[in-house]
Amino acid sequence: LEQPLQNFTVCLRSYTDLTRPYSLFSYATKAQDNEILLFKPKPGEYRLYVGGKFVTFHVPEGHRDWEHVCASWESTTGIAGFWFNGKPWPRKGLQKGYTVGA
Repeated sequence: LEQPLQNFTVCLRSYTDLTRPYSLFSYATKAQDNEILLFKPKPGEYRLYVGGKFVTFHVPEGHRDWEHVCASWESTTGIAGFWFNGKPWPRKGLQKGYTVGA
C-alpha cells in the first residue's frame, strides 16, 4: 500500500566543479515531477523544494571538496532542517500541513 509522506530526511555526499544550477535529489509523483527536490542553484547555496515551494540555505563557498548534506521536512510543524558537513543550519518553515503524494 502506497502511503503519502508526512516527513522525510534525505542525506547525500556530492563532489563537483559545476557552477551552473543542478539537482541533487528528486522525488516524483504522478501529479508532480519534483514533489521533493534538493537543488543547488549556485555554489554556496542549496534549495529544498516541497510541493513546488522552497527554502534556501546559504553555506560556505565550496573549495572543490566533498560536501555532505542532509535535508529534512515535517508536515505537522512545517519545519525544514538542513545540515552541511555535519553542522545544523537554522531551521526554516515550509509547507506546514502539506502532504507529499505517494
